[in-house]
Amino acid sequence: MHDLDFRILGPLEVTVNARRVPVAAGKQRVLLATLLLSANRTVPIEELSERLWGTDPPRGPRGALHTYVTRLRQTLDRHGDGETGPIRTSAAGYGIEVAAGALDLIRFREMVGRARTAGERGDLAAESAGLTEALSLWRGPILPDVRSDSLHRDVVPSLIEEHLRTLERRHEVDLALGRHDRLVCELRALTGKHPFHERFWKQLMVALYRCGRPAEALEAYGEVTASLRRRLGVCPGPEVRDLHTAILRDDPRLSSTRPEGKL
Repeated sequence: MHDLDFRILGPLEVTVNARRVPVAAGKQRVLLATLLLSANRTVPIEELSERLWGTDPPRGPRGALHTYVTRLRQTLDRHGDGETGPIRTSAAGYGIEVAAGALDLIRFREMVGRARTAGERGDLAAESAGLTEALSLWRGPILPDVRSDSLHRDVVPSLIEEHLRTLERRHEVDLALGRHDRLVCELRALTGKHPFHERFWKQLMVALYRCGRPAEALEAYGEVTASLRRRLGVCPGPEVRDLHTAILRDDPRLSSTRPEGKL
């Protein structure tokens, strides 16, 4: 049997028995990515058409879609040692069957689920380790080599948010475990990459304070305040403002390593 593996948490990659399967045609890549994002479910023809052509479909889009599906099926089947390929057809649309562990997005979500379960049992070290392993599956921006305005507008943002929420939770767990010194560099990089993501600024301020660097924590507050006012015309939210006040007061509760709650 062949071992077919798909990766979408970064550039689109397909391998069979650890050998790369080239999917060079742009429309095939869009089609495959769309199917994988709804793995083991049927994707309606209308949705596939939107991902492939946006508001400018060709004449006879069903026929054109069938042609692309046939070509993608041939691309995958050529590397399947004669076995039935993973793409399925139904009256409602098309789908792709993905075996357990054969898609990085599914693996990521399963790992996060197991990590959360460990945290609910009170094993924060296991939760941190599990979240770190899950996050290691992300290889950069999602599907930068798949050209579909519709996909990047309608689907990718929710995956980015899922990634950020997982990062936030892992930081909260590590802060609760007293690992603030390990987080400062990572959080500085994240606040630079996501300057309006207040949760990262809050976590950076806490980490700096617990490292005995309250002045730098206050400087971080000044940075996020200036950035939000200049770019968005708003002030930081109440959580960041309250943290700023607590740092000014040297509130002893800031040194607590208790979890701040589930994200």
